[in-house]
Amino acid sequence: MTSPLDPKRINRLLFGVYFEDDIYERLCRKFPRLMRLFWWRMDPVFRRRNLLFIHVPRAAGMSVARALGAAGTRHYSARYFATIDPGWFAATPSFALIRDPIDRFISGYSYMRAAGAEGVHMAAVIADQTRHITSVDAYLDYLEGRDVFDLDFVMRPQCWFVTDLDGQVMVKKLFILGEDDAALAEYLKPQGIDAIPHVNRSRRQTLELTDAQRRRVEKIYAGDFALIDSLRAQRAAAAANGNFAAE
Repeated sequence: MTSPLDPKRINRLLFGVYFEDDIYERLCRKFPRLMRLFWWRMDPVFRRRNLLFIHVPRAAGMSVARALGAAGTRHYSARYFATIDPGWFAATPSFALIRDPIDRFISGYSYMRAAGAEGVHMAAVIADQTRHITSVDAYLDYLEGRDVFDLDFVMRPQCWFVTDLDGQVMVKKLFILGEDDAALAEYLKPQGIDAIPHVNRSRRQTLELTDAQRRRVEKIYAGDFALIDSLRAQRAAAAANGNFAAE
């Protein structure tokens, strides 16, 4: 059990959220102009490279962050960066990796069951809340109806990280993990990145979801399915024209 003095429990008591990142996310919503004073909280790697990476958990985000030399343990949304430095955000190339929602759900379930992954531990307060979960249905029960700020980052919809509050994509380039890998490699070449290390591995469980479970996943992550469908339609149209479009 976590201590009452656990920092995340204190965050919850004072700010209504567990994670420090979410304190700033909420402040960005309530005091957007004031949050411009926090422009200095931008990872200096992004400014130096003139490239912003939005880290979507369980979509090879840690691996890409490591390749860029950025901190891989922060999970700020595009909204956060656009709020603390709107001019820089608008003028700077930005990208993110997203993942097939079913595949990511299974990865997230495996991460939850193991209370973390290689070199990364799930927050103790979330591990305590999910310790009783030993089945996919129980995990779905846990996810359904919860506010996004009550969830670990690996459990949150991918669209939460890359869209505005109206669901419009804010990131300039989106790549689908496993489908756009060659295009991503080409995109990162000007940054002097020849290979992306594979870090933050989790023990992947072999799962075959039932039809009922898939429907529940589709409902929970409806925005992610819509986003992926839109991107795949763009890929198909680009392929028909002999081009690749990552936007």
